[in-house]
Amino acid sequence: MVIVGFLITLPLLAALLLLVVRNDRVRAPLVIGAGSLTMLGSLALAVLYLFSPGIYVKIPAPYSEIISYATVAVSCICCLYVLVKGARNSKPLAVFLAALQLVFVLILEFGAAHDVEVKNDLYIDQLSVIMALVIGIIGSGICIYAVGYMRDFQHHLEQHAATHHHARLDSGYQALEHHAKDRRHIFFALMFVFLSAMYMIVFSNNLTWLLCGWEVTTVCSFALIGYTRTREAIDNSFRQIVMNLIGGLGFVMALMLLSSHDIKILELDRLIAFGSLNGGIGLVGLPVLLLSLAGFTKAAQMPFQSWLLGAMVAPTPTSALLHSSTKVKAGVFILIKLAPVFAFNLNGLVVILVGGLTFFFCSALAISQSNAKRVLAYSTVANLGLIVACAGVGTPEAVWAAIFLLIFHAAAKSLLFCCVGTAEHHIASRDIEDMDAIFTRLPRLALLMALGMFCMFIAPFGMLISKWATIVTMVDTGNIPLLFLLAFGSALTFVFWAKWLGKVLAVAQGGSNTEHHIHKSEWFALGLMSLLAVGLAIGLPWVSEGVVVPYLSAVASGFSGDVSSWAEITISTYSLPGAIVGENSNLRAAIGFNDLLIMATIALALIIVFAIKFLRRPKEPTSSIYLGGVGIDSSKRSFINALSTTSVSTQRNWYMESLFGEKVMTSFANVLVIAVMVLGAIAIYVGFGGVL
Repeated sequence: MVIVGFLITLPLLAALLLLVVRNDRVRAPLVIGAGSLTMLGSLALAVLYLFSPGIYVKIPAPYSEIISYATVAVSCICCLYVLVKGARNSKPLAVFLAALQLVFVLILEFGAAHDVEVKNDLYIDQLSVIMALVIGIIGSGICIYAVGYMRDFQHHLEQHAATHHHARLDSGYQALEHHAKDRRHIFFALMFVFLSAMYMIVFSNNLTWLLCGWEVTTVCSFALIGYTRTREAIDNSFRQIVMNLIGGLGFVMALMLLSSHDIKILELDRLIAFGSLNGGIGLVGLPVLLLSLAGFTKAAQMPFQSWLLGAMVAPTPTSALLHSSTKVKAGVFILIKLAPVFAFNLNGLVVILVGGLTFFFCSALAISQSNAKRVLAYSTVANLGLIVACAGVGTPEAVWAAIFLLIFHAAAKSLLFCCVGTAEHHIASRDIEDMDAIFTRLPRLALLMALGMFCMFIAPFGMLISKWATIVTMVDTGNIPLLFLLAFGSALTFVFWAKWLGKVLAVAQGGSNTEHHIHKSEWFALGLMSLLAVGLAIGLPWVSEGVVVPYLSAVASGFSGDVSSWAEITISTYSLPGAIVGENSNLRAAIGFNDLLIMATIALALIIVFAIKFLRRPKEPTSSIYLGGVGIDSSKRSFINALSTTSVSTQRNWYMESLFGEKVMTSFANVLVIAVMVLGAIAIYVGFGGVL
C-alpha cells in the first residue's frame, strides 16, 4: 500500500512546490520530473497489482481517524472557498448550494456517520489500476504538454493585453492587463492537485474519503475553468460549480441515508455487495439513485452537459485533462463500480435511458458545430453516455464494453484535444473551416489528429469494437429501444468525424510548414498519447484476457467472500455468444479472444501501411492548381472566372444547424432526460416495482 500513498501524496507535494516556484526555467523541469515520477509510480502499481485479485486494506485506527478528519476538513474548505467566491461574484445559487453542502457534510461526519464502522479504507483491483494508469500516464502527459503550451498561451495573453492596453471589460471585472498576469504557478499546482484527488477517488473504499476526492476535483475544475478571469470564464466556472454541487449534494445525501438506515454502510464494496445481493432494490434503492445523480453531473450527462461545454474557455490542457483522464472519468468510474447494483431494476433503467439519450442527442448536436473544441466536447459527452448506458445494463458483457470505451476514449480524446490546442496556436483559430491546408502547414500534427479520429470511429480501432460489443449486448439483453438510440447515434458520430477528417487530410497548396515552432514538451505528450492509442488497438486481446475478464470474474465471484455472486443475478438470466460462463466460472469477453486477435492484426497492418504511406512519403513536385479559369494566386486559390471577375475557390462543410442546432434540440433533449430522472426517482421513492 506504500505505492498508493506515494501516488496520492507525490502530486500534492509537486503542487505545493509549483505554487511557490514562479521561475519558468525551474518550473519546466519540476513539472516534467513530477509528471515522470507519477507515470513511473502508476506503472509500478500496475506491475504489482494489475494481474492480482482485489486487495482491501484497513488503515490502523489512529491514522485512519486522522485521515477521516482531514478529509472532512478539506471538504469543508472546498465548500467555504466556493461560498466566498460566490459571494464576491454575486452568485447566490452557488453560495446557497455550497452552504447547504457544508451543513450536510458536518451532519454526516459528526452525526449520521459518526458511529458507522469502516472495515476497509482502501482497495486495489484491476479497474482501479486501469484508472490509475489512465490518470498517471495520460494525466501526467497532459501536465508535461502544458509546459510548452502555457508558455505560448501566456505570451498570447500578454500580446493581447498590450494591443488593448486601455480596453476595459464590463463593470466588476479586472482590466485586460490584470488578466494577462502570469498565474501559471497556480495553474500547474491545480493540475497536480487534480491528479492527487483522482487517485484518492479510485483507491478509496471509504465513501467519506471518496467524497473528499470528489469535491476536490469539482473545486479544481472551478478554478481551472475560471483561470483567465474574463467574464465568460467566470460565468462558465460558476455554471460548472452549481451543477456539480447538485451532484455533490446527491452524494452526501446518499451517504446520510446509508448511514442512518439499518444497513449502516459507508464502504463502496459492501454497498455494491449488499445491493447486488438484493437485486439493487430495498434500502439501497434511493441512495444508489442519488449516487447515480452525482455520477451524471460529474460525467456531464444531460441535462448537465452545459458545464463541460462551457469548460472549453479554459486553456486546452484543462480541457484535455477534464475530458480524458480526470473529472468526467470519475463520474463513469463510480457508475461502472455500481453496475452490479443496476442489473435489471428500475435504477438501472434510469441510468440506461439517461446514458442512451445523452449519447444520441449529443452525437446529433456535434454535427452542427464548427468549433473543433465544441465538437470534441459533444463527442466526449456522447461517449460518456454510452459508458453510462453500459453501466446501467449491469451485465458483465456490458461492463466489459464500458471499460474499453473508457480506456480508448481517454487515449484518443487526450490526443485530439492536445492536437487542437497546438494547432490553434499556429493557425490562430480552432474552427474546423480554418483548417484548410493544415496538412501542408502542420503535416505531422495533422497526421496525429487524423490518428485520433481513426481511433474514435474507424474499425478496427478499439472505440468502434467497444461500440459493437455494446450493441451486441443490447440485442441479447432485449434493450431494443436503446439499441435504436445506439445504432442511429453511432451513425451520427460518423457524420461529424468524417467532415472534420476530410478537412484535416485534404492536401491543398498554400502555407509553409511551421511545425518547428512546436515545443518539445508538446511533441513528447503527443507522441506518448499516439503510442498509447496505437498500442491499445494492437494489445486489446491481451488487455481483455489478462486484465478486464479477470476483473469481471472477480466481481462475479462475490465481494469480500461474504455475499452471493453477481453472476447469480446477471449471467444466469442472459448469456451472450462468446460471453458466457465457461469452465471454472471464468467469464469471457463480449467478443472472443480470437476475434479480437484478428482485429488487432488488422489494426497493426493498417498502422504499418499508414506509417509507410504518410510518415515517409517522398516530396512531390507541386504544380499550379487548375481552377476552371485563369489562375491568379494558387496559394489563395483565386482565379478569373468566365465573367472576367475574380473568384476564390472555397470549400465548406454543411453543419445542418436547422436540423441539429443547439437551439433546435437542446431544450427538448434536456426536458426529456429530466423527465426520465424525475419519474424514476418518484417510482423508486414510492416503491414502484418493489424497489422500496
